[in-house]
Amino acid sequence: MRCPKCQFDHELQTTECLKCGIVFARYQAALEAKGAGLPVPGLPIPPPPPIAPPPDPYDARKELKYRALALPLALLLGRVIGGTPFAFLSGLLTMEIHECGHAATAWLTGRWAVPSFGVTMTGEYRSWWVILALMGGLVFGGYLALKAQRWRWVLAAAAGLTLQLKILSLPAFTQGSLIVFGGDGGALVLATFLMLTFYVSRQTLLYKRDGVRWALLVVGALSFMYVYHLWSGPWENIPFGEIEGVNLSDPTRLTDEYGWSVIQLVDRYLLLAKVCFAALLVTYVWGLVSTFLDVRSETPPL
Repeated sequence: MRCPKCQFDHELQTTECLKCGIVFARYQAALEAKGAGLPVPGLPIPPPPPIAPPPDPYDARKELKYRALALPLALLLGRVIGGTPFAFLSGLLTMEIHECGHAATAWLTGRWAVPSFGVTMTGEYRSWWVILALMGGLVFGGYLALKAQRWRWVLAAAAGLTLQLKILSLPAFTQGSLIVFGGDGGALVLATFLMLTFYVSRQTLLYKRDGVRWALLVVGALSFMYVYHLWSGPWENIPFGEIEGVNLSDPTRLTDEYGWSVIQLVDRYLLLAKVCFAALLVTYVWGLVSTFLDVRSETPPL
């Protein structure tokens, strides 16, 4: 018998090699396990091969096209639908954003508020619990953003805190008018924020779930253009009067209870809409420039 390791020829039928000392049965099992890719007894298990990171799905050229066309087309779609019989669909979307605008303005004044479909329940007096909760949330959010070096969110938290302190310093009568104005006014602002989510960083979960940012863009554009179409159109379309089963409409309350003229009412809503348009324009240009620079960085030099 010849040893499979040292090739020493044995005359006797032994179970182990008389020269190198291996046990024939164990050595043969180890060879078979090694050939099958199994761990060999007595030998360290080799580490698994490194896993390559998944390829980045970001396509700068495609994103540049999206950012050039998405926002203008979404606003155009909202404007077209707002002038058709299908405008009620935009109205249904806008109604809840409208109520969230009432609620958000009430929170800034220190009052509790609960938005629902078609109506928002609001407290009559300030609550220090609401004030402390909102201020504490803004401060804590700013701290987390500062810790993560997210400077844009630090500025956003500081701006929110400054806005709340400014509103809290206003007389109660003025705060009440702001809460009523915050329906369509808040709808303009919140719809603008929904559209701006289209320009989030590609590292965020919202960007990776691409369909979500497209949906938010469309909802925001439909709601924004619905409100803008109402206040930029004929005054006959302004919903003065009483809403059945609810209360007086917001325009009626602002003119009758708070003494705003119709001209002041329209001008203030349109001024807020222009500010929102300006914010959209700045973000749109920034989005194009930043994505164009990404395209330039990916293009190899000649």
